[in-house]
Amino acid sequence: MHTLEFQYGQMIFSFLGYNLSFLAMTLLIYFFANLSRLLIPKYIVHLLACIPLIGIPLLNGYPYLFNISITQSEYWRVEERTLSFDLMFIIIALYSLTTLITFVVLSYRKMNGSLLYQREKRMMATIIRGSIVAAIWLVVTFVYTSFCGEISFFPIASLPAYAGMILAITLHIAMHKYNFLAAAERRYKLLFTLSSSGIALMNRDGIAVEANPAFRLLTAVSESQGEIDILAMIQHEDKDNYRDRLKKAFENRTILQNSQVQIRNLTGMSYIVEVNNDFLEIDGELYCYLLVRDITAQQLNEAQLIELAYNDPLTGLANRFQFNRKLWMAVDKINQQSNKVVVMQIDLDHFKWINDTMGHSAGDILLRHVAQLLQQYVPPHAVVARMGGDEFSIMIELAPDEGEEIAIGIANQILHAFEEQVVIVGKYYRVSCSIGICISPDDGEDSETLLRHADTAMYVAKRSGRNQYHLFTKQLKRLAEKHLLLQQGLENALHRGEFSLVYQPQVNSHTQQVFGVEALLRWSSPDLGIVSPVDFIPIAEQNGAIRQIGEWVMKEAAQQAALWIKQGHTDLQMSVNVSASQLSDPNFAKKVECILKETGLPAHLLCLEFTESEAIREEDQILKVCKSLVDMGIALAVDDFGTGYSSMRTITRFPFQFIKIDRSLIHDIGTNPRNVAVVRSVIELAQQLNMNVIAEGAEVEEQVELLSQLGCFQIQGYYYGKPMKAKDIERKLYRDLEENTRIDQAL
Repeated sequence: MHTLEFQYGQMIFSFLGYNLSFLAMTLLIYFFANLSRLLIPKYIVHLLACIPLIGIPLLNGYPYLFNISITQSEYWRVEERTLSFDLMFIIIALYSLTTLITFVVLSYRKMNGSLLYQREKRMMATIIRGSIVAAIWLVVTFVYTSFCGEISFFPIASLPAYAGMILAITLHIAMHKYNFLAAAERRYKLLFTLSSSGIALMNRDGIAVEANPAFRLLTAVSESQGEIDILAMIQHEDKDNYRDRLKKAFENRTILQNSQVQIRNLTGMSYIVEVNNDFLEIDGELYCYLLVRDITAQQLNEAQLIELAYNDPLTGLANRFQFNRKLWMAVDKINQQSNKVVVMQIDLDHFKWINDTMGHSAGDILLRHVAQLLQQYVPPHAVVARMGGDEFSIMIELAPDEGEEIAIGIANQILHAFEEQVVIVGKYYRVSCSIGICISPDDGEDSETLLRHADTAMYVAKRSGRNQYHLFTKQLKRLAEKHLLLQQGLENALHRGEFSLVYQPQVNSHTQQVFGVEALLRWSSPDLGIVSPVDFIPIAEQNGAIRQIGEWVMKEAAQQAALWIKQGHTDLQMSVNVSASQLSDPNFAKKVECILKETGLPAHLLCLEFTESEAIREEDQILKVCKSLVDMGIALAVDDFGTGYSSMRTITRFPFQFIKIDRSLIHDIGTNPRNVAVVRSVIELAQQLNMNVIAEGAEVEEQVELLSQLGCFQIQGYYYGKPMKAKDIERKLYRDLEENTRIDQAL
């Protein structure tokens, strides 16, 4: 600058020198921000870096405040600056150096304590020291040149500019001494070497010219064996076609993301790998960088999850979800191709007996045997599924000209196959099944309807004697529609107050006095009219509503019984029917106890009735509940005795106090000697077990007299009264109460 002509020196001083100084400060802030590796938002870095640029508009826009002039002194050219310019420049310079030092100090503190950054930490310490020296040099020399004159042997006005040289030399020493570029390269080399994913550099011929240890381990090619032929390991039938695809990929620089490829390495091991790639040009040659991850285990796990999601783990058949999905697809195809679809619902007969007597492991053996048998006797294209428990479903797609005959033929083959005995735990057993059949589109045009109709037909086959098939018919369709209406009506019947109770008296034939009543549920629907319990109770048990309904029945009956006690009928026993679903509830005994406390009904005046078939469902759990009820003082009665199982084991194991003889044995007791013998045996059994006997269904005087002769005096039936409303029962109770009063007065 001092060697230029005077007019050019003036321009260099004022316009280039300081303007470029401000720009250099901005660039240094950007450089140090990147060097520090601090996670600073970009907008903050931009804001901090651009502050020194404020000096440029101040210097050029306000020359009367920030004036610089050059004069020729005795020895050198000397800057003459205004005080405002000196202050402005010192502030900006100090701000820039402080910002630089702050970045470096924060980076140093971030690295402190980490063994991985010892080299970088020492480098940062060197830069900190050099930056502080440069800042001190700048301030001291700037102040010195402002107050001191010139000397002959050196232009002291240029001393502040050497702060930039100090900083530059410091950076140069720090980066070279501590091998900054090599440290960064070594870090990427470590990442390449230690990565668990395979990394390879592949040329146009499919040869990996460079590969990390993970990639070599996957391909079973050691480093001593040199380059790796990747194409030779890809499991693809047409190798030439694959090479053409690779060539086009290089030409178009096609980037693959999460592409899955199956490979076989030199040891013969097969893997499924996920490949990501990009292209890199090295010395004018194009290479493809591959990032390969072994996903074989992941694929196997996903396959197992799919297997669990779609297949039954016990039998290997399709499960309910897969069957419904395939049935939906088949039904959807009907509208396009006019095909037919046969749906069969199969339920094993008396399967629970094997589970209860032989154990669940024996039941599992039988279910696997049935699965194999069904697959053997259905067409190859049929879908066989286990829907749950001992229920199976079959779907068969038929041509437009096929139909009922094919379905019946397959059903007969299955029934015939079930005649063969099966060996379970060394013993021979014969099991039968009931089959319901429906055919789309005549019997339904959607999967849900078809399954429901096939289920309806299957239950008809069960009620008709089991071990047979039944086709869905229009009559069954009407029944199914009625069933659906009942199910929909039950959903809100309780909340809408459509249920009510009637009471049937239980009379002692010896004294002609009412000793108890049985509460019976009635449903009066505004849409369906009067609905019989025979129709809606099974539906309530299926959809789970029976628990809520049963709890309502018990509370209503208990409230009515408590009211009658207050009216003077202190010995009247209230009988309430409970279902297996209620008994299997672990909290059932507590709910009953709460109802008794709420209504004030003494526990010994409540009798709960349930059948033997309900008792053996979840027998241990129900037995536990029954013992809790008896401990509370509640009486238990086995209902409909003489039908169903009638197991002596059930009678002796459960704490029953009453046996109720089923009406089917009482109906023709006067004409059927065998029924007389059965009833006599039941009465004698009850006497031996110290239990009471109640005969249901007595309608005529002859039946009552015969029962009395046999020793059964507790009668319930139309002879003494039909189920009636509470007010009608009260009239009968009052007559009994008056009669008892007259007898007491006479005595």
